[in-house]
Amino acid sequence: MAKHYLWALGEGIKGCKPGDLIAGRYLVKRDRLLVDTQPEQLPEMPEEIPSVVTPYLRLFAYQLHVPQVYGLVSSQRSKLSGDIWLLENGPILKVTESLMPELADSWKGATAMRQLNWLWQISQLWQPFIAQGVASTLLTPELQRVEGQLVRFLEFQPDRKPPNLSQLGKLWQQWLEDAHPAIANFLRQLCQQMVAGQVRNGEQLMGQLDKALAKCGRFYDRHVEIATGTDVGRARAHNEDACYPPSGTVFSGNPGSSACAIVCDGIGGQDGGEIASAEAIAVLRDKLDQMPLHQANWDPLSLTSKLERAACAANDKIAGRNDSEHRQGRQRMGTTLVMALAHIHELYVAHVGDSRAYWITRTGCYQVTLDDDVASREVRLGYSLYRDALEQVAAGALIQALGITSSNTLHPTVQRFPVDEDCVLLLCSDGLSDKDRVEECWEAEILPILDGSIGVAAARDRLIEIANTRNGHDNVTVALIHCQAHLRDEGNTVTELSIAPLDTPPEPIIDPDELPTDLTVPTIIGNGNSPTQLLQPEKSKSSFSLLLKIVFLLGLGGVFSYFFIPPVGRAIDTAGESIFGERGFIKRGNTPEKIVESVPPPVKSLETGSFIEIKSSAGGELGKEGESLDLRVAIGGLTVKGTVPAGSVLQVTNKQLTPQGNWLELKVCSIPEIVRSNSPKPESNKDFSTVSKPALNPSPAVATPTPSPSPVVKPTVEVEIAQLQAGEIGWIQEQAAVSKVVSNLVLNPSKQGKCVASDSNPNAN
Repeated sequence: MAKHYLWALGEGIKGCKPGDLIAGRYLVKRDRLLVDTQPEQLPEMPEEIPSVVTPYLRLFAYQLHVPQVYGLVSSQRSKLSGDIWLLENGPILKVTESLMPELADSWKGATAMRQLNWLWQISQLWQPFIAQGVASTLLTPELQRVEGQLVRFLEFQPDRKPPNLSQLGKLWQQWLEDAHPAIANFLRQLCQQMVAGQVRNGEQLMGQLDKALAKCGRFYDRHVEIATGTDVGRARAHNEDACYPPSGTVFSGNPGSSACAIVCDGIGGQDGGEIASAEAIAVLRDKLDQMPLHQANWDPLSLTSKLERAACAANDKIAGRNDSEHRQGRQRMGTTLVMALAHIHELYVAHVGDSRAYWITRTGCYQVTLDDDVASREVRLGYSLYRDALEQVAAGALIQALGITSSNTLHPTVQRFPVDEDCVLLLCSDGLSDKDRVEECWEAEILPILDGSIGVAAARDRLIEIANTRNGHDNVTVALIHCQAHLRDEGNTVTELSIAPLDTPPEPIIDPDELPTDLTVPTIIGNGNSPTQLLQPEKSKSSFSLLLKIVFLLGLGGVFSYFFIPPVGRAIDTAGESIFGERGFIKRGNTPEKIVESVPPPVKSLETGSFIEIKSSAGGELGKEGESLDLRVAIGGLTVKGTVPAGSVLQVTNKQLTPQGNWLELKVCSIPEIVRSNSPKPESNKDFSTVSKPALNPSPAVATPTPSPSPVVKPTVEVEIAQLQAGEIGWIQEQAAVSKVVSNLVLNPSKQGKCVASDSNPNAN
């Protein structure tokens, strides 16, 4: 069995030295670097998940870059001075039993495309790391390691207070001297924009780097080869899998709509699963044919959105057929999906379900998709370590697949990877990926493709044979995509790859406090094609006009103060009573006054720092369904982080302008007591034996498939959305929030909750 290397955190490891055997199992090889001598045994698991390891769990989706928590060595078991947390999948070179090189040390001498790629990956992680309070990791060079073109992190550095992109720009400025000459001017300008605060968020930073990567990518010759195959396997009577290009096909050509591979694993038994997988491929191919994929209109965000919508269209086609044929329960058909598209200098991977994509380079094999199953969901919610979650009942039950429910509850994942060297992307159903067969065989069976000693067709056939002989319990489908990228005219790269400075990013959002206070100077914003202009007052304006304006504003201020500032209103009422009598000019009858409830004016815009409260239902019921906000994980993202019930108070901690409109970062200050008491946090050691089903189009939760010649229906369950707790943050479009909230609140400290002024970290979870 291969050695399992781990990285150690905690007080207990500080007193250990090389050669020590911790808890009779973990051998210390170097400072904090251990080997598990009993990897077949489940490591010790915590009874509760402490906050120090929660970010690792919630960032489980970023497993390409982030190490995962392997297990615990408690001080009671080890007899050491403190607990030890063990991290797996860290940047450790197994051959030399040492850490991978730091990014800063590998920077000098790297190609322009590679340097940009490293920075692009860091920018992609900025917002997720900010949300989990570990963005300081991106400012700590010794924690940033590289393995080929991949950036990997040794461990997390918790934030004492949230860092900003200005600090990141200052760090990158230290690397400018060794930047590739082709991009040195661009990086210098980008760092200046970051330090000056012109680049306001990770999305803007990625956008700038995307432009540079696209320009760099034009100087590479690229070629794609694809081979696909599917087989019924040794235990099934029929094949529910499907692939594109059709099984047995070998494609050779350039990146574009034809350089696409799709693998689907059908759900629903005979006359169900194979129909769903075939329907999905037909719809996806039709959608791809309608996408104009050429360099002139390259837009990564737009293409990502189109691939998500294509997956949803396939979902709705299958779901509609289920409904029209009155399929219920286990008769409802569905399919998993993993799809890859080579476009210009990038690979795009779309995913739903538990079919997988693996990225193979000369430095390693990496699983790039995360299974949409119960075990992964428990980890991402921070409830359980992955190895512990896998041991639970129904751990492999799917939480989403194409065709089971409406697209309203579907969340396809689309990732993209800039490619600066030869690589192979493997797509496969679980007939191959089960029991870690890919991790076992990639080096012997797939890696030789990169040096030309084996072709993609021969490797495909060999992988299907391995799936049948070493697994054999299921249908198996494989697609291999060999991407070749070679820099042209390598002897003259400095001149050829010179990149002009990019355009200045969009104007930063104007803070109301920064607006001019001189009311005689109106500000007129240009139409986008001309610069912003400030029109100066005409000299012919008379002083009388100015006096009228001042009188009008004073009167308006008095009216506002009377109605909205209670002490001023009471003072004016008292003065009126002393002059006109207690009742003033209005005579009151004997009939009681009709009490008119004050209705707040519609909210049009929410500013940074303001407090808002989610409106209660008409009946005053707190937490009523529909009267809540769903907060997203990131700007523009589809993934819902959690929901916040009616009556909750939130604070606007950030506001960003995107082409799709304003996005607000909201922090949950407090939630109503009645809601809190009825919404306990699930326990970390959760029982998966009972799995919820969708309300509208119910589908069964079935046990994980086992080797059997009879058809096995894959389990499917509904995605659960957790309720956010006080102190957590998320993003929402301003347009989606304003109709559900009231602002201009006067709050007592209890309602401010986690947002009181003494809270030094607005992004703390």
